[in-house]
Amino acid sequence: MAVRITIMVLRVVVLLALVLGLLLWFGMQGALIPIHMLLGILVVLSLWVLGGFAFTIKGGVGLGIGAIVWGLIVLLFGLNQRTILVGNLHWLIQVIHLLLGLGAAGLGEAIAGRYKRLSVATQSVQQ
Repeated sequence: MAVRITIMVLRVVVLLALVLGLLLWFGMQGALIPIHMLLGILVVLSLWVLGGFAFTIKGGVGLGIGAIVWGLIVLLFGLNQRTILVGNLHWLIQVIHLLLGLGAAGLGEAIAGRYKRLSVATQSVQQ
């Protein structure tokens, strides 16, 4: 149940962060930046919680480590992206930031999917 709640939180927060990020990208007011950053932090925290669950399933250690590392990369990149490649090519940093965020969502989905498959398999074996 906790994995289901966490993946739903991740999905909602990623969607909201994506919408706000696109609004910022297309020139909306910078007052949205702190909200976008908070949503990004929630994405990372959700990914880390799912990574913690990954450690409890068979073959999930790699996913768990991947979630921790990917979350750290997303967090550090997101917090520092304003200072990276400032100028005409900053759009490259924005694209990388977008891809890192979508990758976090995908990794979270992969963890939740594996957890669900293994939970169902374990329950059917026990019956």
